[in-house]
Amino acid sequence: MYVRDAKNRDEVWLLDHIEAMGLDEIAFRSRDYVIAMDEYEHERAGFGRIRIHKTDEREVCELTSIGVLESWRGQGVGAHVIERLVKTAGDKGFDTVYALTSETDYLAQFGFEAVEPARLPDVLQRRLTEK
Repeated sequence: MYVRDAKNRDEVWLLDHIEAMGLDEIAFRSRDYVIAMDEYEHERAGFGRIRIHKTDEREVCELTSIGVLESWRGQGVGAHVIERLVKTAGDKGFDTVYALTSETDYLAQFGFEAVEPARLPDVLQRRLTEK
């Protein structure tokens, strides 16, 4: 398994799977995504993206639209995607990365900590209400 940046040719595939999984496609840009690939069959197995929210005070980094195809679940695909996104966020200078999810136990293994909604940056409080 390896994770690569999405390419323009991945756009239809991404949109189809985002819709099928009921994930967030707001502000969709395929170049923001990474895709987990099977190294032997070169099949797409999962995906995710970083979304940067610009506010007057600062930029806020969110992991979002993370999905793993059903046939690949339980095989570490999501972990590969999250690790790549966290590394990318760090490379972009973010010390704090947020993910709006109910899967807090899963994300804890990557160093994420649960945060009360009232302690989230305003932009993420609004997103949480929308989601």
